[in-house]
Amino acid sequence: MQLAWFLAARLLRRRGTALLRTSALAALLAVALGAASLVVVLALMSGYTAALRSGVLSAGGHLVALSPPGLSHGEVVAAERRVAAVPGVAGVGEVVYLPGMMFPRTGGQAELVSVRAGSQLPPFVRMPVTGTTGPLEVAVGRGVARRLAVAAGDALTLQIVAGGTPRAVATRVGQVFSTGFAELDERFVVAELGELRRRVPTLGGGGLEIWLADPEVADALRERVEQACGRGAIVATWQERNRNLFAALRWQKISLGVVLSLVLGVGAFEVASALVVLVTEKRREFGVLLAIGGQPRLLRRTLLVAGGTLGTAGVLAGMLLGVTIVLLLGFLGVPHFPPDIAAIYMVETIPLRLLPGDLAVVLALSLVEVLLASLLPAHRASRREPVEVLRWV
Repeated sequence: MQLAWFLAARLLRRRGTALLRTSALAALLAVALGAASLVVVLALMSGYTAALRSGVLSAGGHLVALSPPGLSHGEVVAAERRVAAVPGVAGVGEVVYLPGMMFPRTGGQAELVSVRAGSQLPPFVRMPVTGTTGPLEVAVGRGVARRLAVAAGDALTLQIVAGGTPRAVATRVGQVFSTGFAELDERFVVAELGELRRRVPTLGGGGLEIWLADPEVADALRERVEQACGRGAIVATWQERNRNLFAALRWQKISLGVVLSLVLGVGAFEVASALVVLVTEKRREFGVLLAIGGQPRLLRRTLLVAGGTLGTAGVLAGMLLGVTIVLLLGFLGVPHFPPDIAAIYMVETIPLRLLPGDLAVVLALSLVEVLLASLLPAHRASRREPVEVLRWV
């Protein structure tokens, strides 16, 4: 094997013809571009998944408990206390989601919004509680504020349906929040549940949102939370509520990886083409080697080492190029979507994320494809007839 490495190094270092140099350079570039594109796409999909996960976790509780209708406020409060005592629960509060409309006081077009009223405000909301007098303080998403042309301190009218009757509530913008998660920024209005109930006594009951110290253990704590909520409660984890979304992202990442691995395969076959040219240009050297007693497997190993060396150089160069592109795009904040496009992708910016596992997959897949592509020309060259080999000398 050491002899094969020595011969491969001699063959690659020796100055060949223009055709051989061009073929080797084309193979190197093809493999490098394939590996770079695979690194960038996997980093993009990993970052997109991480951005959606962060947005989903900030939009609501890690567990949502829906109690059967007819429970009194005291029973809901008692269930809230029992859930708060479950180990691993970091916070719990009652929440109500309502469709609504917001009207500017100065006139203009109303906007359909989703109202989230909770006893605990989400982490991205920081605003004072006004009490029973004066307008209700609300936090509005940046997209809602942009369409209504309002800013913090402006007066609005919120209309919701409570007890089957439309109710208008005077509100004041206490905060304009921006989370980067378009689902929140473009549609949501956040209010404190107790303050909204004081102004709308007929507001019905809601569910419980539970925040955990570790969101990943939501499935493990689900049964204990159900028991604490009481009989008839239905508890859903954040993974269950978004299972289809994350499954689609997982399959999209896999499918894009498979497609781009075909591009990498084209580069690998460029390496095979370079080996064919190498055998043609160096046939005299190979003929002498076999004529003096060299075994065919030595020729096969030499060509495999030569193809592997050329392919590995292309893979490493491509991965370095891909990492550089990812870092550059991250520094520039690209890709960044306008509001209309962000509403489709649910995020304003996709942070590219390099994962060690993704880089390991690119490296392993690239090397396997390069070695498999090098195997065919190496095997065919090693099976030449002795008479044909002597003509090479």
